[in-house]
Amino acid sequence: MLYALHGFTETDESWHETLARDIPDLRCPLLPGHGHKPCAKGLTWQRAVDDLVAGFPAEPVDVLGYSMGGRIALQLALSHPQRVRRLILASCHPGIRDAKEREVRRKRDESLAQVLEEDGIGPFMAWWETQPALKPSRPFPSSIAESVRSRRLNQDPLGLAACLRALGGGAMDPCWQRLGELHMPVLLISGAADTRYMRIMDEMAAAIPDRRREIVLKSGHAVHRERPQVVAQMVGAFIV
Repeated sequence: MLYALHGFTETDESWHETLARDIPDLRCPLLPGHGHKPCAKGLTWQRAVDDLVAGFPAEPVDVLGYSMGGRIALQLALSHPQRVRRLILASCHPGIRDAKEREVRRKRDESLAQVLEEDGIGPFMAWWETQPALKPSRPFPSSIAESVRSRRLNQDPLGLAACLRALGGGAMDPCWQRLGELHMPVLLISGAADTRYMRIMDEMAAAIPDRRREIVLKSGHAVHRERPQVVAQMVGAFIV
């Protein structure tokens, strides 16, 4: 069984569309603050991880996460290693090392949360979609671009604001020093055009004992949207 965790502003449909045809035993839980799932007051990284694990079956499962979902998947594997058979991380990082940089990110996340609360989803998304990390290697077909935008605009701005505060990059304690504790097989995926995360995930790979490193050509950050069939093949081959 594979549990696939989506990124910020996505929904459970994001991974379902990419993997359901090739991986029938697939679960795509909504993360806090997304879709119809609220972000509980006082939510912490550990509680988010524990809540996910509480829904797992008794036997170990495979866990996949993209971007924010990847950071949650990583924390889950470190906190509950006996519950994870294989771990797949796509376009994610293990936290911001530098305390000052982390505080800058926390303040940015707080400012964005206030935009969501005060101005609503439209102005936030107008800014969010200009971020360089979200630019695809090649333009999406109009049908896909419209679908992605529609899902983003249908999110609850208050839920996203609470998620930014609780699960944003500034709220995450870095776990670079713990990567060596991952003793399950780990697959690391990034897009060739996503130079920042190529560098980060290469460094992660050097610290993880049992890892496989895959690069998705002609893709930026959102590998599952830009090259869905390639990513599905990589994931399917890894969890056999």
